[in-house]
Amino acid sequence: MKKVLFLLITLSIISCKEKVNAPVVEIITPQMQVLTVNYELSGMSLDEHAQLGSDVVGNFAPGKINGLIGKTFIGNIDKGVFGGVYYFTDQVSVDAYLNSNLWKGIVAHPNLVNFKTEIYSVAPISKVSNGYADKRKTSKEVGDSSAKNVLVVNYELSEMSLEAHAQLGSNVVGNFAPGKINGLIGKTFIGNIDKGVFGGVYYFTDQASVDAYLESDLWKGIVAHPNLINFKKDNYNIASISTISNGLPSL
Repeated sequence: MKKVLFLLITLSIISCKEKVNAPVVEIITPQMQVLTVNYELSGMSLDEHAQLGSDVVGNFAPGKINGLIGKTFIGNIDKGVFGGVYYFTDQVSVDAYLNSNLWKGIVAHPNLVNFKTEIYSVAPISKVSNGYADKRKTSKEVGDSSAKNVLVVNYELSEMSLEAHAQLGSNVVGNFAPGKINGLIGKTFIGNIDKGVFGGVYYFTDQASVDAYLESDLWKGIVAHPNLINFKKDNYNIASISTISNGLPSL
């Protein structure tokens, strides 16, 4: 998918000659964004919720929403939490979506309650870990090679600068390259500097792979890092309708 480009044109004026130099063009690539949404059900059965998803998923098909790369429909039945992981090309597109009639209609639904939304930027190192939504392979079929689980991890920093944290990410990202972790399709490194929250969105082929990762020395080393604190992890199943909304990464 082609990235949107912003052109900033700076004109240098030489007053003594009253002459304008040739424009200097700087090309800036907007930073991909991740929007995570959670909500609970009120007075609605799981079957009714599934039907609602089927009714609305077409609104999220490629090309329907400006800047939307894909949406993964997620749910954790045991915890009664549902929602989506959206990938947008830039912050402007996220803001436009959250001000759209489509979004306002979703949050106004009487049977969907306790909404929580979080917005993150995607760290450039995600290209190593198959975490760029517009680059990775996706599937139109729910098969053994397609993602079935999403793990969303958040943490905060303690006595660590942003530069030191970025260097840490660069040092460890190779551990998440394709083929390094059984069942891991890709990891998107995320962060919200304003809120001081960082982490990752992982796509796995199955729950057993999620469980194995959370028992691995790699994960234990991450949570034991003295400068990474207040970890939160949420595990979700992926709804099959995500094939329609370009939200099903595949190996």
